[in-house]
Amino acid sequence: MRTKTLIIALILALSAILSGATKLDFQTGRLLEVTMDEQLDEGTTYRRPLYSVQIDDLVYTARGKLIWWHSGDVGKGLIIGDPVHVAIEGGNLVFLKPDGKEFKARIVKRARMH
Repeated sequence: MRTKTLIIALILALSAILSGATKLDFQTGRLLEVTMDEQLDEGTTYRRPLYSVQIDDLVYTARGKLIWWHSGDVGKGLIIGDPVHVAIEGGNLVFLKPDGKEFKARIVKRARMH
């Protein structure tokens, strides 16, 4: 009996936590460019993807995670010039990939289109 009560309490607590999770407000933007940023640190080159996305009249440039050797498609299935679903979460852009998964990139620049 005590075990059942504990399990029910845990399920209720978990559902309360999950229902309180914030949902991201995805907007449709246009992917303008995917390039690479290289940094040399004590003889080691570190590469990260840079994504440029236009949302309304603002262009965001965001830096992704480190690119490892043979890591494949740095554009993560996104096609330059196509619409993309992105959300702004603090200092990050959250991209919704074509397969439905999300990835984050740190915003490094914002520019207004004229």
